[in-house]
Amino acid sequence: MLEFPPRMKVVYHPLYESHYPTASVESPERVKVIRRALETRFPFVEPSPVEEEDLLLVHSPELIARVKADARLFEVALMAVGGALKACEIAQGGEKAFALVRPPGHHARKDFHWGFCYFNNLAIAVQKALITGRAKRVFILDIDLHYGDGTADIFAGRKEVKVINVQEDDRERFLQGVTEALRESEDSDMVAISAGFDRYELDWGRTLKLEDFRTIGREIAKATKGKACFAVLEGGYYLPHLGLVVKAFLEGLSEEEG
Repeated sequence: MLEFPPRMKVVYHPLYESHYPTASVESPERVKVIRRALETRFPFVEPSPVEEEDLLLVHSPELIARVKADARLFEVALMAVGGALKACEIAQGGEKAFALVRPPGHHARKDFHWGFCYFNNLAIAVQKALITGRAKRVFILDIDLHYGDGTADIFAGRKEVKVINVQEDDRERFLQGVTEALRESEDSDMVAISAGFDRYELDWGRTLKLEDFRTIGREIAKATKGKACFAVLEGGYYLPHLGLVVKAFLEGLSEEEG
């Protein structure tokens, strides 16, 4: 019998391994290698696709129409948003969750998308939690190599949402930056993580070691004790180690809180 860590679920759907028009580096293999690394370690749950009304929580009708022009892309993108919503729902129930989704989302703004992103998965989940009253104050931490401009733009000026992107190219300063950023989550009842893994030492960012991602997960777990907490996949492109890196992060995040 498989023994799973307590209080952690992975949200996944086979559609995430589909081909659709995007850059070659943002391939289905990203999700495939992560799935293979996680499926014997964590319980998996499937999401449902969202309705267009959910997209309108943060996006303009014009952006939605542009994505909808490609039927396959639109189908997968709807399920990616559904994955983030499911992870948020699980978090509200007292467990941690990781949305193993693609396309990623943190570069998608209200009416513009770029950087392999189409809809802002995490932002839609956060906004829905806020408007339904299931969250009052939300802290968003983005650990991706690239600045999450879409998320920052969507929540600009919102007092009930705090967004921090840790942008340090030095290993020790980055880890310290994560710790310092998490102190800003103290007055929040929900914490959402834009989980990018492209700062790995063999990926584009060439900053963090494998064990550093476990440390980051552990720090988030400590800081979010008693809070709803979920993470959504963003970047990460070094396929030979990507599954191991994500696994280390989730093992840290799922550690028993002291």
